[in-house]
Amino acid sequence: MNLETARKMTLTLIDDPDGQRWTPPAAGASFDSTNEVDLAIQMAAQECVSNYCNLGGDFFDAVLNIASANGIYNFGSLFVAGDPSSRPIAPLMIRSVNLRQGQSYYNIHAIREKDVEVDMDVIQDLKVRVVFTPDFTDLPAANPLRYSRSIKDPYTGVQGQLEWAVFDQWVCTVAAKHLTPKENEGNTQLDERIMMLRDTCMTAPENPISVIFPSTRNRTVVPGALWYRWSYAARDTRSNEAFVLRLHRVRFW
Repeated sequence: MNLETARKMTLTLIDDPDGQRWTPPAAGASFDSTNEVDLAIQMAAQECVSNYCNLGGDFFDAVLNIASANGIYNFGSLFVAGDPSSRPIAPLMIRSVNLRQGQSYYNIHAIREKDVEVDMDVIQDLKVRVVFTPDFTDLPAANPLRYSRSIKDPYTGVQGQLEWAVFDQWVCTVAAKHLTPKENEGNTQLDERIMMLRDTCMTAPENPISVIFPSTRNRTVVPGALWYRWSYAARDTRSNEAFVLRLHRVRFW
């Protein structure tokens, strides 16, 4: 679903298709951070993705093969000016970080900043599984809502978002709920629709809420991987960068 369609659906759900109570941006206009309709859609997207992923859904997970420089990786480096597919860049959650040694990847554990013992200043190849925070900044009206990083369509080869129509409807319905307090009116049908769509997304068979398989509990880990930990900071003052993943070493004595 593109942004223009999302605006229309959101207003239709609150019986305001002509924009009498809530005025949407002009037709064809990009995402407007000062417009209440666009802001409601943005808030709803973050709420729905967060709820879905916190309960185990993996549809929006992105796997990145990255290299740390001086022991850090800045997710902000994913942004490319003028490239509408370069967002989102801010992690909502980091599910796992794997260290590459040779042709194999080994899971390394997270550490809190207060428990850091030794910072790293070397280049290491990593594989990160991350969920990004939805970000509609500068999104053209004709472009699909972007909940995660875009990828090439397997059939058309065009860079874009994987479609999930039911999730789009859930987002629009929650956005409509954010807008209803203007008239302070109850809407039982809207509430029931939110719950129905939420349940549908949470129990979708193609996006199961499941344990990780295969299990890695008995997997042999090379000794070198045990020395590493990672931490994340939205604001890293040491490097003066945002959205920073940093590697550390630990001592065993």
